[in-house]
Amino acid sequence: MRILIIRFSSLGDVILVSSVFNSLKEKGIEIDLLTYKPFGEVFKGDYRLNKVIEVEKRKYRNLKSLKKLSEKLKNYDYGFDLHGNLRTFLLSRYLQFPVFKYSKKSILRRLMITFKPFKTKWLYVPKMYAETFKKIGIEIENPRPEIPIFHHEVEKVKGFLPKKDFAVIAPGARWKTKRYPEENFREIIKILEREGIETVIVGGKEEKDIGEKLSLETGAINLCGKLSIRESLSVLSLSMGVISNDSAVVHMTRAVKKPVIAIFGPTHPAFGFAPYEDEGKAITRNLPCSPCSLHGKTKCKERKCFEIPPSKIVSEFLSLVEFHR
Repeated sequence: MRILIIRFSSLGDVILVSSVFNSLKEKGIEIDLLTYKPFGEVFKGDYRLNKVIEVEKRKYRNLKSLKKLSEKLKNYDYGFDLHGNLRTFLLSRYLQFPVFKYSKKSILRRLMITFKPFKTKWLYVPKMYAETFKKIGIEIENPRPEIPIFHHEVEKVKGFLPKKDFAVIAPGARWKTKRYPEENFREIIKILEREGIETVIVGGKEEKDIGEKLSLETGAINLCGKLSIRESLSVLSLSMGVISNDSAVVHMTRAVKKPVIAIFGPTHPAFGFAPYEDEGKAITRNLPCSPCSLHGKTKCKERKCFEIPPSKIVSEFLSLVEFHR
């Protein structure tokens, strides 16, 4: 059987798609993945995939371009739309094979924002992805994100890193309102230092300024904006664990099998992006007003949801790391 999996973006969601690969590969299913550039880099050298098809987002914004793309996607038994937006819906209408769409539970997620008691029903995106395959009788066992990292990649990044055990801090997120306060991250780094643990800061080019500032103030190694996606994965794989906002770094860490603390503010772990218990821990104040935003963009100025002491974050992190040793 040959299948096409469609997940265009974003980075964290694309990484979570890997949660179905092992089970599909074990069943002898040939997998192609369709995604946006540069996310295909995540799966460079991945033995579980037959092919990664990368396309540029800006080129596929109308029906004509989507139809043209569909004409290149042939000879599949089934397709699986693990994105579920208008663009993938329209593309699926042009494809010449059955396409099954995963249920995003969008209504339930929005109900969690309006009617807070609904947040007691936690979703998990890997499970939701896996359930899509049941539509053709395929069971996905224990869906967990996993990205293979190779020896030469690990050796390449070692020169940037401390010689002893180190923790990784990821202070960025798409929206500033989704970020645990910078001064709290600074305190986390200082507490870790007192525990004899060095710190590495990771993030994209957008986090370059905050990375440099934290590095100047604490002496932590700043790698924000300096690494490719694969290099970032390699750094995470060498760490003792990661402390991150609700961002792609959480899922990158899960995928390289390192423990992660995920800090949730205006969003909520119930939306589906929390690590499983065997992967890490989601920290949230779970206030009566929480969640107030689906993606983290909010007009709230009080930010009481982020009134989580850095000492608590570090304590949870150290307990998690000890548990995973």
